[in-house]
Parts: sequence; structure tokens; C-alpha cells
Amino acid sequence: VCAGTLNGLSVTGDAQHQYQTLHKMYNNCEIVMGNLEIVLIDHTQDLSFLQTIREVTGYILIAMNVFAALPLQNLRVIRGTQFYEDRFALFVLLNYNPNATHALRQLRLNRLTEILAGGVYIEKNAQLCHVDTVEWRDIMRDTRLEPLV
Repeated sequence: VCAGTLNGLSVTGDAQHQYQTLHKMYNNCEIVMGNLEIVLIDHTQDLSFLQTIREVTGYILIAMNVFAALPLQNLRVIRGTQFYEDRFALFVLLNYNPNATHALRQLRLNRLTEILAGGVYIEKNAQLCHVDTVEWRDIMRDTRLEPLV
């Protein structure tokens, strides 16, 4: 079990510092108590340490990154005890560099089966594949919400 963050889009230091902080917080972590915020991570960084995460109690924010794939393949549930922008449990935004070829291409959320509360927002990810083929309504418990993909 490890603690999450509540920073939103604000970052401390440069991309290298962001990565070091992320690695220190989530290496060998299975349950994130709070929010998993992955912001401003470079394409050269090894994120394989994230594959141990199985559950996030708050929200997941993935924004302004330029890595190709997010190795959260063992994530099963997002509880949504906290929301990003008051309603989202999964928020994925602006994960590409307009001046280069680096961009998020795969979320790799193969085992995600439940979002217990909150919605899904996935926008402005120029090279992200297959998000429109996921049946987000089957994963989201709150049937009143529409996924914004």
C-alpha cells in the first residue's frame, strides 16, 4: 500500500524530478490509497515499476506525458473515492508533443474491470489507439455518466 497525490496538473521541478518522485512513491506498490497522478513524464523513462499496481482508491490522472505506453496492465479497479474536476475517476489529456513524434499510444488497461464511482474523460491524445473500442459503460458503475472519449 502506498499514498497517492493531490497535485493535479501542478508539478514540482523538471521532468527528471517528476519521474524520480513517481518511482519512489510507486515502486513495488499494489494499492494506491488516494490518486495516481502521472504528469510530465518523458519518453525516455522506464515506467515498468507501475505494473504492480492493482487498485487505485481515488482517481487516475494521466496528462502532458510523452511516453508511448502506460504499463498499468494489472490495474483492476478504480474506486473513485475522489474525482478529478469533480466528476472523473479516469482523466487522460494532452499526452503528446506537437513538435515531435513522441506520444502516448497505449493505455494498457487490459485488466481494468470496474470504475466504482466517477466518469471517464479521454481527450486530445493525438496518437492514442483503441480507446474508442473499449466498452467504458460496462466498466463504469455509475450508469448516469457518459464516458467522454
